[in-house]
Parts: sequence; C-alpha cells; structure tokens
Amino acid sequence: MANANSSKKTATAKGAKKKQIASSKKVASRKQAPSKKTGAKKTSGKSSATPSETVRNRMQKLASDLRYHQHRYYVENKPEISDKKFDEMLRELQALEQDYPLFKETNSPTELVGSDLESGFEKFEHTVPILSLSNTYSTDEALAWATKTVRAAEKINLQWKVDGATLVLYYEKGNLIRAVTRGTGQLGDIVTNNARTIRSIPGTLKEPVDLVARGEVYMTFAEFDKFNEESEGIYANPRNLAAGSLKHKKSRETARRPLRWVAFDLHLQSDPEKFQSDSELLAYASKLGLPIFDDNELVTFNSEKDLSRAIGKFENKREKVAFPVDGLVLKLDNRFRRLDLGFTAAVPRWATSLKFEPDLAQTRVEEIEVFVGRTGRITPRAKLEPVQLAGTTVTYATLHNADFIERLGVRVGSTVKVSKRGEIIPAVEEVVDPGKGKPFIFPSRCPSCDSKLQRPGDMVDWLCTNPSCPEKEINSLIFFCQRKQMDIAGLGEKTIRLLYEKGFLRNVEDIYKLKENSEELGNLEGLGNKSVQIILDGVDKSRQKPFRTVMASLGMKEIGPFITDVLLQNGFDSLDAWLSLADSDTAHETLDDMDGIGPDTATVIIEQLRAPENRNRLAALAEAGLQMQEVREESNLEQSMSGQTWCVTGSFAHFRPRDLAMDEIRKRGGRTTGSVSTKTTHLLAGEEAGSKLDKARKLGIEIVTEDQFRKML
Repeated sequence: MANANSSKKTATAKGAKKKQIASSKKVASRKQAPSKKTGAKKTSGKSSATPSETVRNRMQKLASDLRYHQHRYYVENKPEISDKKFDEMLRELQALEQDYPLFKETNSPTELVGSDLESGFEKFEHTVPILSLSNTYSTDEALAWATKTVRAAEKINLQWKVDGATLVLYYEKGNLIRAVTRGTGQLGDIVTNNARTIRSIPGTLKEPVDLVARGEVYMTFAEFDKFNEESEGIYANPRNLAAGSLKHKKSRETARRPLRWVAFDLHLQSDPEKFQSDSELLAYASKLGLPIFDDNELVTFNSEKDLSRAIGKFENKREKVAFPVDGLVLKLDNRFRRLDLGFTAAVPRWATSLKFEPDLAQTRVEEIEVFVGRTGRITPRAKLEPVQLAGTTVTYATLHNADFIERLGVRVGSTVKVSKRGEIIPAVEEVVDPGKGKPFIFPSRCPSCDSKLQRPGDMVDWLCTNPSCPEKEINSLIFFCQRKQMDIAGLGEKTIRLLYEKGFLRNVEDIYKLKENSEELGNLEGLGNKSVQIILDGVDKSRQKPFRTVMASLGMKEIGPFITDVLLQNGFDSLDAWLSLADSDTAHETLDDMDGIGPDTATVIIEQLRAPENRNRLAALAEAGLQMQEVREESNLEQSMSGQTWCVTGSFAHFRPRDLAMDEIRKRGGRTTGSVSTKTTHLLAGEEAGSKLDKARKLGIEIVTEDQFRKML
C-alpha cells in the first residue's frame, strides 16, 4: 500500500472508543421488527432471536466481510471499499469482541495482519519488522497524536503516503540480493527478478553497505493512463496495476509496466546507530543512489500551528502531485527517542498516518446500464442523479462487474455514496439505502447483438465473443479515429454511430471508402456538405500517419504502441517484415528474445498477425494508401554500426533516458535489442549493468563503456 503500509491493520481491542463500544452494546438490545408478510401470525413483537444470537450473527458477518475485503485488497489488488470504511468495520468488531469475548473467533480478522502472500512465490522472513501505522482521518486527530507523542522543539518528518505497493529491498555489500513484498509483515513473497526490471531500483549502491530499504512501488498518473489505454482500459487505477505487476509470473511482462520505486525507510545492518535522525538516514539513502521524494519536509514542533501549517501545504498541492497519494506519514525524526516510545501490539507509537478523506457524495441510482467495449467486455455502470464531487458534476459511476453489484446489493432507486479513489470514473462506495426497486439481474445475453455471454476461466468479467457485434465494431471505429490514434477530424462518436446506423461504416477499412459516397453523406440529417468535407480531409490526412501509429490504432490484441515500438527498434520496420516474421518458423524465438515481449505475448502477436481477418484488413488499408513502412529520419551520418546488434544496459551520465543512446545507434544503421543473446554484437554498459554484463562476458560479446561509445559517435 503506501508509506504507512496497509491501513487494513491489526489493532487491539484496548484502543476501541467508548462510543463504539456503546454502539455495539446497542446491537444486542435491538428488537427485530415483527414480520410484515400478509397472513403472518401475530407475535408479542419480539424477535425469535435472542440478543446474544443477534450479537453473534453480527460478529460473524463482520468477520466474514473483513476477510473478503482483505483478500480483495491484498491478493486481488481490487479494493471495493475505502480504507476508512474498512477501519470502521474492524473497530466495530473489536468493540464487540471486548464485550462478548466468548463469541470471538480463533482466527478473527482483528488478530490477523492483511497479507499479499500468494502461492507460487518463494517466501522470505523479513529481518526487520514491516509494521503498519495507526491511522488518523483529520488534521485535528494528527495534531492530537503529535501533542501526545512529540516533545517541544522535536522534529517531525512529513512524507507523502503513496498509494502503491510496499516492496522491501535487501542489499549486501551494496548489491541488491533480494526484493520481498510486505506479505504478512513477517513473511513476504520474493519478487527479485521483477524488481530488477524497475529502473529506479539500483542494482548496486554507491557504497558497499549492508542495508534493508523499505519503499513503495507506484506509477504516475500519466504513465498509467498511457499504459492502460494500450491495455484496452482494463485497469481500475495505478495502485492495482503496480501491485499486480510485482506478482507477475514473467519478469519480462513486469518490465513493460512503467513502475517506479521510492524509499521511505532505511535499516543499516552494519552500523544501525550511525545516524541519529530519520532525515539524515534518508539523505544518506539518496547519496547511495536510492530514490527519495524531494517533498519530504522536516517540521519543528513548537506548537500545533507549526504542524497544521505544514500539513496544509501538503494538502494544497495534493491535486498537483503526479502520482497517487492517499495521505501523509508523520514520523518522529529522532530515531533514539523512538526506542523510548516503542510499539503497541501492532503499530509504532512514534509514527502515524493522516489519511486524506476520499471525496464522497450521496446520490440516487436512476438506472443501471451495461455496455460493450471493443474487446467484448461487458461493463456495468450506475446512472446517477447529478451530484457535485471534487469540483465536477458526476452522472455515472462504475459498478465494476456482476459480482460487485450482487455483493453490494445496489439496484435502481438505491441511495449510494460515490467517491473518487483514482478510478477512471467515480465508483459506488456503499449503499446507504437499497430502496424498493427489484434486485438487478445481470444480463445473460449481449445487450447489443443478443449473443450469449461467456465467462472464460476464472475471469470476473462477462464477454461477448461475437466478432460482428455492432457495439464492438462501433467502439473499434471510435478507438481508431480518436485523437491519440489516427486523429481523424469530424469522426467523433456521434458521427461514427450515425454512419454505422446508415450502413456506411462497419470496419476500419470502410473509412477510406467514404469518399465514394460523399454525395449521399451530405444528405444525411446532421451532417451537410461542410461537415462531410471536414471528414474527407481528415481521412486523407490520416494516410500520412506513420506506420507505428497505424499498427497501434487497429486494436489488435497486445499490439499497442509499446509492442509496436519494440518491433521497430528491433529492425522490423514494415508490414511486410512483420508478416514475414509471423510466418517464419523462428517467430516465437525471435519475439521472445526482444526486451518487453515474453513467451505469452509472443504467442498472441503471432496469432494476431496470422489471423485471416487481420490480414485482409491490413491489405485493404495498404491498398487505401496508409503508411506500411516506418520512415527513418534521413541521416548524413556514416552508417558505421550497420550490421551490428547492440544491447544497452545500466545508467548513463550523458544519455538520460538511455533511449537516447539507442537512437544514436539506429541513426548509424545499427539495430538494438533489449536482451543479450548470441545474436548480440555489442553491449553498451553503464553503471549498474547487472546480469546482462555478466552474460555478455560469458558469450564473448564486445563490451563498450559510455566514454568509448561517445568517442565512437
């Protein structure tokens, strides 16, 4: 999760508030309303359930729900409720367990730390405690913690609480030897190979020290949006994608994700008392080459006003932060004083988190709609009575999938709370009042083409598998024409739907036949000759879009901008080259050898390029005049690297990012690859070159330093 680790934490019943205990006691004394069924026999008005049974049932329900939400958060990386809602449920169960200890389950969620452990990964017992933090939900609560904990003139370290996934790095003599997820806090999953693909994680530190660095894996909003678009919009938010990527079975697939890592805690194994303060320790981490945030702020606690002012500064710039944050972490800076304060059963007393309240708004569900995406995925959403949320008017909120609707009990007429928690659109957070509407029944047939929906394997999504489904075809056309793809002026969603309805458009290739029907198009209501001319001009202009844009715009599975660039960088710069590759006996081996393409992705790429319908479409587009050869920038440079295949690895002083070095190689006629193999002729090795350097030495490949490379240029 974030700097504070998970908010789904354990906590002892001792900390439960009196009003929660009182509220819990009321549960036992409530009387169930008499049955309202027609013809029901009159009773004295009392429920047949005793107060004790009512309490036991409530505790069992809370325990079951908490386990479910822990699993959704830690293992599936798909949380359905806010941290605050989870904590409220946990505290209610703690209060009930304190009042009714005989009803407490042996494996109660109040005694278990949330875990991200999964089968299939080697386990490692952490050598330092990976604890959660206590949570506060307002500035006043944070100030109360500081007043109780921090002495006058002592310093507090304020840091962003990143909404990502905790990853602990173990270094020996300055070399990364192990990367481990948080797991239970004591036992984590080893994901070292995946962690090595994250560029901000140094393989070798600048000093040969033994240490444990705890930090957060995350991605920026911009990087998430780009990757999610390439992945057909299947990821809900950056946090889910970051956490899921760490557990990918193929490290090459993890390498495709734009992951980052930042340090927020350090344990020096060789000299643990070298630094007295946390701020000095983090500054040392930065000196070693570990990334830390520049926003970290040290506050001298002379009064509550000092801390309140600092918190306010963070809150004011929260909306401008480029990555997801869900609060702040407040830590006493003096590390020796921390030893005096110690820990409770589950959390340190010397630190806390201030969780930002998610923006919530209450409204009513007017309708539940399901719609079909271009890949056939069926997505439900709630149409809402318009409500203001985070400065915008919200009329729709995602309902994720059929299971979510059933579990939440949302229906038409329900009063719900919606929030913005990083999703593409707002999400329904909870049902306040289910209303009197009928339970929503998820359709069994496609709402567009009436085909029977399929639910492959263990997927949570229902799919329409009909290739001729109108909504799939329409959304594929919309995707092709949109600004980030072929950018065809005049062909927005409304116009595409009109032209589809009138039979002028069915598939992408039909776009380039519109000129043949220009007169008929001009007679359509809502268009006119001027609008038609804008469309035709946009179509003509799109013929000049580069080959890389054409291929990434077709929506073929796995073949988005990233894969397109990988193929181009490896010398496959035309449609003929792509198709010849797909037809070759060595296609799978060749693709698998490219950095960023794993075996599974290679299989899908080959299938897509061999599919008859895709072959026909590509031939039609080539005939229509689209660019089917990537045009290289003309270079007057001597083609001194022609016939050479270079792998570039490590970090460089003069080539940041290292893609700049690859560009120089390609300008001189060379090819680049992301992996070292017998076909590699040169390895350009920067700092922290790692395993690729070792492999190149074993294969006898020529190794070039940055200084040598610059002289070659």
